Amino acid sequence: MIVIGAGISGLSAAHAAQEAGADVLVLESDAVVGGKLRSSVIDGYTFDWGANGFLANVPETLALVRTLGLDDALLGAADEARRRYLYWSGGLRPIPDTLGTFLRSELVSAPGKVRALAEFALPLVHRREESVYDFLARHFGFEVARVFAGPLVQGISAGDPRQLSLDAMFPRLRALEASHASLLRGLMAARRAARASGGTQGEPRLTTFRDGGVGRLTDALREALGDRIHLGARVTALRSRGRPGAPAGVEVRTADGRTFDDEHVVIALPAFAAADLLRDEAQSAAAALDAIRYVDVHVIACAYDRIDVPHELDGFGYLVPRGQRVRSLGALWGSVVFPDQAPPGKVLLRVLAGGALDPGFSDLDDDAAVAVARRDLEVTMGITAEPERVHVTRWRRGIPQFALGHGERVQAAREGVAGALPGVRLAGTYLDGVGVNDAVRTAAAAVRSLVRAAG
Repeated sequence: MIVIGAGISGLSAAHAAQEAGADVLVLESDAVVGGKLRSSVIDGYTFDWGANGFLANVPETLALVRTLGLDDALLGAADEARRRYLYWSGGLRPIPDTLGTFLRSELVSAPGKVRALAEFALPLVHRREESVYDFLARHFGFEVARVFAGPLVQGISAGDPRQLSLDAMFPRLRALEASHASLLRGLMAARRAARASGGTQGEPRLTTFRDGGVGRLTDALREALGDRIHLGARVTALRSRGRPGAPAGVEVRTADGRTFDDEHVVIALPAFAAADLLRDEAQSAAAALDAIRYVDVHVIACAYDRIDVPHELDGFGYLVPRGQRVRSLGALWGSVVFPDQAPPGKVLLRVLAGGALDPGFSDLDDDAAVAVARRDLEVTMGITAEPERVHVTRWRRGIPQFALGHGERVQAAREGVAGALPGVRLAGTYLDGVGVNDAVRTAAAAVRSLVRAAG
């Protein structure tokens, strides 16, 4: 089996194929593996380049961790990380997580709260796809949507809640609506069920790895796959190959003129790169993938001495709804979430900036980007000191956007590939979710499908 791409999707697909007994070859254009799932440890700080962890509730990811021997290195987020904030009207205000805290919250006016509570009684089952913003407005009113819709998607996809599909991004909320009509009633029922089964508030815990961060996962996959990974091997073309009396296969050509043949191929690339490879052999799939837009994002990590940070640091971090005179999307208090990611007495903050509503941020050079991050940390948290260390990660076309119609685009891409190249499957975060778990899950599904097809 040939796997194109050595990010988390490609590496986990290759590992799954290897575990299934297949001969595997991984072709990666970059000089290193890992894609956006990397971590660097510098002077006692752990800088995660992209995602900082995964929710420990997906069997495929947990099985992968166990197979790689990383069980003992798993590190769950600190209890304080359950508390999250919004920067709103000049201050950091807790995001309510129960009905009682919502009623006491400063984020929504009294009339807004009355409208939100009316959701219990309104007939709200909806049969058509809608945006995240429209879904919240329909259920809870425009004030709640104005305050919470942006933050609901900013920390996941850095997207525009008026354009992103609720059905693609949060299918669980649609399912709760379908089963309970009232989303509030559905959420309360889900919480009761979780508590009855021994869960804590029904929320899986964000998890990383000790002594190296989430990048240890891709590091371990690289070690497990060894010389099966070919770096600097940019794939430029796929061709259907048929032989008399044999199953149709695929010819894979690289930029340096090499060709590889196999009956089974997993394309684990971003949608736009996958589209380029499929344009000749699977035009309908390429067209569907071309329609999946990506946004640029910056991750700006700033390290401080604890005495220079006046905030109590008692939570996960904060997000910023648009219109609050703060340019960045928010900040993650990394050394609160995972205390081993900074030396004792130090603080590590990760500022997220750019995204769908601020495309111009990607035009800033690193110095200007850091200046924006520092200004925003001063406004939101009162930090005036110069950071002791800064780590800037710039992701061009970094996060796929699940815009309205995303489900149909993904289905068209999968069907187009299956029709034109039966031995090819897609894997990646543009399909069913943008997180680490989603990448691992799509990779495992792609390999299982090819193994079944092989008989």
